[in-house]
Amino acid sequence: MDNQKSTRLNAACGPREFWLRILIPAVLLIVLLMVLIGSRPGDDMVPAMLIVGVGLLASVAVGLTTGAAGPAWVIYLLISIEVAVLLVLPAPWRELAQMCVPVSAIGFLMGREIAFLLSARHPKYSPTTWVVTGEPVADVRAAKQRAISRLRTWDSLRDGRFIVALGHRRFEAWGDQGEGFVVHVANDDRDLSTTHVLNRVPHQDGEVSVTLDGHGLVGWVPRSVKVPTSVAEQALDGFFETQGAKPLAGWDWEGGAQAQELRFL
Repeated sequence: MDNQKSTRLNAACGPREFWLRILIPAVLLIVLLMVLIGSRPGDDMVPAMLIVGVGLLASVAVGLTTGAAGPAWVIYLLISIEVAVLLVLPAPWRELAQMCVPVSAIGFLMGREIAFLLSARHPKYSPTTWVVTGEPVADVRAAKQRAISRLRTWDSLRDGRFIVALGHRRFEAWGDQGEGFVVHVANDDRDLSTTHVLNRVPHQDGEVSVTLDGHGLVGWVPRSVKVPTSVAEQALDGFFETQGAKPLAGWDWEGGAQAQELRFL
């Protein structure tokens, strides 16, 4: 996942949330070790522990270096190499080759969570530098021109989530010029409660579909939050002016649970 497509808010990367998420792969690793010890003869323990240790370290390293930004295919390549090497070795190494898959998956999950935590603690760009779809731009006028130009041709199925940020202030949109956008502004991306979604006034009844990926996955959102590209541009222009959710005639910025749920389209 590149910078354009990263969708996790920094709020999800605090120390408490990190330990809660790292607990799942940690428990899976303990269960795997218990099954291994109970099912393999004692003579196999040394090579089995070596496979677990080396595989875990290698996959954690892959998750740490690529998990936050991608590409994810590196972990599949690592697993393939590990399995191929073990299959050409004599017993018991060959018989333990299948262990590489769960061990590497667990290690990758751990490394990815560490990567997200480090990314949240050490922001890549200065709070005074605009970041337009992953690229830092120091001059506000140049950043605004680039952002509006890109929004007009943006297609989230191809390009990912449209993101403009200044420090912890964040403008996001999902959609394309033809279908319109679902637009969010977060006053502080470390705090989900500061997230607002742009809503038509008065609200329109019913829901409309939003395509979430190129494989046909569809989500349903309230009709009122489907924003024409021209209105999304006005909201983006307002974000550059106020670094927040600027009021727009005929539209309202709605917070609360719905804004947070729609953020994870």
